[in-house]
Amino acid sequence: MGALVTIALLPGWLTAQDNLFFSPNHEETIVDEVSVGSSHMRVRPQPFNPSETVSFDKRMTFSAHTGARGSTSQFLVNSEKGYMGMDKTMMENFSGIELPDNDQLRVFYRVTATNGKTYYFVEINGERQVINRLPGDNIEIDHTNMSVKKFDQNYSHTGNTLSVSSQNYQSKEYTAISPNTGVPVMVYVSEQSSTRINPVKVPKTVGIFGLGYIYHENKTQLVTRIENDEGTAELERIENTNISFNGEEYAKRENKLTEKEVRDSELIEDVMTKKQQDINSMTDSRADIRNIEQQILNIEKERESKRKRAMNKYIDDDAPAEKNSQYAMEAFDPKDDITIRKLECQKRVLEINRLLDRINSNNPDYSRLQNEKSCQEQKIDAYKQAELEMIAIKERHGDNVEEANKEKMNYHFMQVVPIIYARPCVF
Repeated sequence: MGALVTIALLPGWLTAQDNLFFSPNHEETIVDEVSVGSSHMRVRPQPFNPSETVSFDKRMTFSAHTGARGSTSQFLVNSEKGYMGMDKTMMENFSGIELPDNDQLRVFYRVTATNGKTYYFVEINGERQVINRLPGDNIEIDHTNMSVKKFDQNYSHTGNTLSVSSQNYQSKEYTAISPNTGVPVMVYVSEQSSTRINPVKVPKTVGIFGLGYIYHENKTQLVTRIENDEGTAELERIENTNISFNGEEYAKRENKLTEKEVRDSELIEDVMTKKQQDINSMTDSRADIRNIEQQILNIEKERESKRKRAMNKYIDDDAPAEKNSQYAMEAFDPKDDITIRKLECQKRVLEINRLLDRINSNNPDYSRLQNEKSCQEQKIDAYKQAELEMIAIKERHGDNVEEANKEKMNYHFMQVVPIIYARPCVF
């Protein structure tokens, strides 16, 4: 699925226009505002169900240039509901990357809704699925969702006009200073009369770089061009079209994950039940080892509860792939793993003591067991120090759980795994 990651907007566009686009990461910013007559209205994004029929009535051709790179492609728009889409060819023309088309993976459509969520309609190993964003980490939110409120508040008409593209869109120039780069950003808006959008439902259609229909000055107009220090993007042509596909044919990825989660939970529950039975059957002569086994199992049960809570949240959130890392860190606390390994070392020391009690000091195994015991005790001390560091990390970050999890995970994989885990106690 790695090839899909390339279909992200160019970094310059993402950093230079925070005063123009909203971020779907924050619920409060999804609500837009539009002026209709003398009224100012708050508009929530239109609901989008990927399992229903997805249709488009407009095809928009655009060109984009940044540095030495340029591309011409198209995107599709549903002017009634506001969402946009691109088929495989459009995505390839835009990104310059040939997308997979084989038995393992086929890409059909990308659709971005007015709430900023992007869905990929694909076929994986012969099964059609719709994926909320991409199955990979750290994917930037595409700046396809322009905010009418931000445009009205931040951009001013310069008095200049520009004829955009071969279609001669006579466009007014609006400008603002980017809060990110400190350089001017220009937006060009043209009047048109062929299409009307309902501003109380869709004040701005979704479009690559914000291109497309916008309700401005009490009428439906067109954003025809965006320009900043990184480059330009502009509309070349708009055509009527009638394209649709049945979203019901694509299984939601979150539903597939739910099915897998049920199977995994049942297997883990069976394993833990068997472990508890084994612990309960241990004799009192092994009470010290039984106690440690029970401590380990209790931590494993709590760890499984954390995993299930995180997975359920992930599924309830429609399994957004850009949050894979966040939910993975919620599901796994490395401190639990460190404590379990410390307890396993303590259990091994108890077992070694039992063996040493049974053999003579002249036995060749006696020295070997003593060396292993010393090694295990050193690892126990190291694990205790690692536990203290995990507690300190949590305290340093206070309520910022996500940052604490990141630092704990980094410490775990950089300091604990290669230095303590990897140290063998075999003699």
